[in-house]
Amino acid sequence: MRRTRPYSARWGSDRGTGIDRVYLDRFFERHSKDMHGTVLEVQEPVFSARYGADIAETAILDIEPRNMLATIVADLNDLDVLPRESFDCIVAPQTIQYLTQPVTGLKNLYESLKPGGVLLITAPFIQKIDHNGEGADRLRFSPLAFNELLETSCDGAEIEVESFGNVLTSIAFLMGISAEEMRPQDFDVFDPAYPMLVTARVRRPS
Repeated sequence: MRRTRPYSARWGSDRGTGIDRVYLDRFFERHSKDMHGTVLEVQEPVFSARYGADIAETAILDIEPRNMLATIVADLNDLDVLPRESFDCIVAPQTIQYLTQPVTGLKNLYESLKPGGVLLITAPFIQKIDHNGEGADRLRFSPLAFNELLETSCDGAEIEVESFGNVLTSIAFLMGISAEEMRPQDFDVFDPAYPMLVTARVRRPS
């Protein structure tokens, strides 16, 4: 540990699986029943394809028009860029930290949910700056801050915020150690003092 440079500057993805991916998988798998009907996922259908059940249609949102998977090209920082009350579930992993207007972005996502629809969203707290987005990666969220932001942005929503991580997995993640280089039991301890990943299930009342 006595080193000033990490083993990997790519979250350990060049050594195996990034440690945060383990927690992301656990969160989305736990809420797999929410992924049904008409689903919107950001950038590519990773988690909805892996864990979704009874999905009738999947839409893909991206700001990048060169993404050939994108069915909706829009900037979440702009108001009213998504169709209202259109989706049963929205999957938005590791997206909110790139927005200049996070309240607007969350309002866009929330208002595009059908009544009874669910937004599954995650955000980083203990994490390096994105090496692919140094000019855009700007925000980190504690569980308290994330909950307050969601309450401000999602009027009347039922919000469940939780966190994943402990001091060991957080240090390993910053050092760029992969999940395969850890022990399975290292991921089973959740210490609220070291929230590496913050997640939320946001339900729009029916």
